[in-house]
Order: sequence, then C-alpha cells, then structure tokens
Amino acid sequence: MTYRASIIGCGRIASLFEDQLAVQKPCTHAGAYSLIPEIDIIAACDIRQDRLNKCSNRWGIKKLYLDYTEMLKKENLDILSICTHAPEHHEICLVAAESGVRVIFCEKPMATSLKEAEEMIEVCRKNNVILAVDHTRRWDDRFIKVKKIIESAAIGQVDLLDCYTTVGLLNGGTHLFDLMRFYCGEVESVTGYIKRDKSTDPGGIGLVRFKNGENAFVDSSWRDYVLFGINIYGMKGMIKSFGMIRSNKDIVKMVPKDSIREPGTKELRGEKIITKGSKSPLYNAIKNLIGCLENGKKPSCTGEDGMAALEIALAFHESENQSHKEILLPLKNRELKVIPRETSFTKDGKIYEK
Repeated sequence: MTYRASIIGCGRIASLFEDQLAVQKPCTHAGAYSLIPEIDIIAACDIRQDRLNKCSNRWGIKKLYLDYTEMLKKENLDILSICTHAPEHHEICLVAAESGVRVIFCEKPMATSLKEAEEMIEVCRKNNVILAVDHTRRWDDRFIKVKKIIESAAIGQVDLLDCYTTVGLLNGGTHLFDLMRFYCGEVESVTGYIKRDKSTDPGGIGLVRFKNGENAFVDSSWRDYVLFGINIYGMKGMIKSFGMIRSNKDIVKMVPKDSIREPGTKELRGEKIITKGSKSPLYNAIKNLIGCLENGKKPSCTGEDGMAALEIALAFHESENQSHKEILLPLKNRELKVIPRETSFTKDGKIYEK
C-alpha cells in the first residue's frame, strides 16, 4: 500500500538540512519520505515560492501550494508533516485534523502554550488522527539503547541526571526534556531560573524532580558552541549520553573497576556504546508512523509526550514568575505562552540565511 504524504513548511528540517555534509542521512522529513517505498510525497506547501521551488526540484514534488487550507481541501492526504515555526503549529493542526488526514507529524515544540497543545490533542482524538511530535531521539537507536541499559539495572538505581542543552528552553530544551522523560518517567516539579537574553525564548537553569524520586540538574545556556547531553548517575555506574541529533553521538557506559592508582578504591572506566547498522532517527520515525497506521498502536512520541516536554519548559518560566518557587505539575496556568526561538544556534534566536 502507498501512503500519500505532504509537508507544510519547506525549510531546514523539512528539506534543506539534507544538503549538509557529514550528517547521518536522511535528516529531514522529505529525505526520510523519499527513501520509504510506501510513501509518495504528492504535495508541499510554503508561503515562500522560492522555498517551494527548491523543495520541488530536490524531491520531484509536483503539486505546490502557497495556502495550506487549499492543499488540505484538494489533496487526499494520509500523512502530513507540519514543519513551520511553532506559532503556526496549532492552527494548521486543527485544520488538518478536520480535513481527513490520518497522521500528523508535528515539529517541536508542538505549540506555544499548553492550551494550544491540549486543543491539538483533542481535535486529533475526535477525528481519529494519529498525532506524533518530532522529539527525534525517541527514534534514535543509541538513545533507545541507553534506556535499555537503565532498565537492565546495569548501572544500578539511577538517582541523578546532569542535563545540558544549547540555549532556548522551548527550542532545544524540549528535546532535552523529552529525553529526560524517556529515561526517567513523569516529572513532579520544576524549580527554575530564566537567563534572559534578546530572544523570545531564553535559556535557564534549574532542578527537575521526577515522581520516581530521581532528580535532574538542567542548564540551557548560550555558549559559543552547541551542546546537548545527559550524564546519568546510578549507584553502580554511570552513562555519558551526549551529541547533537544530526552529528556524532558519543554514548559511554562507565562501571566501577579496582583503581590502579588508589588501592582499595574503585574508579569508573568506560566503553563506547555502538549500534551497528542503525537507520537514521527520522527514517525510523516515518516507519514507526506507518506501523501505527497499520496496527493501531501509538507512535513512539505522542502528542501527550510533546505536551509534557513543553510543560516542563513552561514550568521554568512559571517558577521564574513566582520568584523561583518550586512549581508542581501539572501546570495550573494552561495559557502561559512563550514564542520559541527560530534556532538555538544564534544568540538572538533568529535564522540568518546565506
């Protein structure tokens, strides 16, 4: 069976990243769709004609639209990727869910407020639409391996996470928060400090407490280099889990061994975690969504997962607004709104095209 797919928003994660060097391919929605025989990319939409033309030439997409409502009316879609900036996700999702689309694959962060996220989840539920959010590490074999190591108790009971990401609590931070939940489960509370800057989506530092008793220190800051990772400390060892999603990912399991320097003590020694023959995370994501269509299961990262990651980010802002008070989840203020930065790789959060 062939599934009819389309993309709204033909920018970097939709298509343009595919032309970068030294990254695991496919690394875009269009790139992943193009390698899966069951998928036919039948249309694309963007408010910029130049982006549409570039996407069409790169992937051979014939039907191009400047108005997504027109596309949704005319095309009988099975799968829709929403790759616009976050403030547009909510409205597009509501219209798409009512149009007959069967799967919506939405970029992160899924919305700018919890109210928007709840409405997206509800309209998809009412229309029997599968809603998935692209927190890509859910489909990355190396981070999945880390979760299996934790669950195997190979490093003992986990008690602490040391987490860091490039600036932007909603932009880059939601990736981090989703991975933290993937490893440790539901969050109980957040105590945060916002590090104000000239963007709408600053970074922050703080403490995240999980319902299972584990704790995480979080640092989302601007630096002159990109950063993403989680160090996971257990009673019998630790895991260094770090790396940007489109570049090298170094994951090391470290366990205590007798010290050769300090007799009678133990020190940590590590081994790299390698997953041979791994497909790219976005390829795995699209295959997962096809499986959901065929077997009725939930995607690896649901709308509820996307909303939970967004809630943690917004809880940092709520803690800041309440003089750094510990904020219990669920967050009471469902209308608290933050506009995510366009990118975490520039100091002001703006994208500057060459």
